[in-house]
Amino acid sequence: MAPMSNRLLVPRKTPGLLDLVPGAAAAYSLRSLSNSYADPVVTVRRSSDDAEHSFTAAEVADGTLAAFCGAGDGFVYRWWDQSGNARHAVAAADTNEPKIVDSGVVVTEEGKPAIQFDGTDDTLKSTSFPALGTGVLSTFLLFRFFDVTGYRTPLHIGGGANNSGLLYTSDGLTNDGNVRVGRIGGDFLVTTTSTGFNATLFSGIRTGLTVFNLYFNGAATSPASGNPTGMNITSGLSIGSSVYAGGSQFLNGTVSEVIVYSSELTSQRELIEGNIAWSYSQ
Repeated sequence: MAPMSNRLLVPRKTPGLLDLVPGAAAAYSLRSLSNSYADPVVTVRRSSDDAEHSFTAAEVADGTLAAFCGAGDGFVYRWWDQSGNARHAVAAADTNEPKIVDSGVVVTEEGKPAIQFDGTDDTLKSTSFPALGTGVLSTFLLFRFFDVTGYRTPLHIGGGANNSGLLYTSDGLTNDGNVRVGRIGGDFLVTTTSTGFNATLFSGIRTGLTVFNLYFNGAATSPASGNPTGMNITSGLSIGSSVYAGGSQFLNGTVSEVIVYSSELTSQRELIEGNIAWSYSQ
């Protein structure tokens, strides 16, 4: 019998999301999204002495991050962009930093590390995120509302108040965990499905100026009202607050993953959603 090839004894790596569907405009996560990505996923400031250190996905999960923070808290200064475009999301000041370690314990959702926003002033922003205009885009957002008193915003792409940009926020009119998608000052779609204050994978795909398709945990959801499809998305991205220029309507909850493509990925949506769902169910 011929000797067995050593190649058969080497375990294959499971493809990351960006290996399966490359070309993201920006990608933020606490897991590795590509087998080729070797940089940190997050830079953290610890409360005990304000020292900062950057951590890989493995170090976030294996206890290295918690050991760095000791019995204190850890706050995110930078959420690294894994797309290769270096559009990192950064806190402007210590008071804007969301929490990732709480009294020595890593914050989790669905048993996996997550970033917790306090609903008051926490937000991470990318100044280098490009204008996407009125063209197509695909957005995948894994988040959770802790409360929806008024409006709570996990993601805002581009724009300022009453101007332009794509906004994902709670429906402050009903306070029931529904999600509003659209432009500040008007032109909103209000989804008919509530998050139920659970971790939710919310997908939005704009296929053109006349169609914006929305999905809750992989299932299509019908908008109750509104039409934001003609919005012009200017530059900038804010995680955890609604207005890129200043910051308001802050999220009280967690964000686990944000991935934005400047392309229309209807045919690949289920693959992307399945990869995210599989990762957070393990």
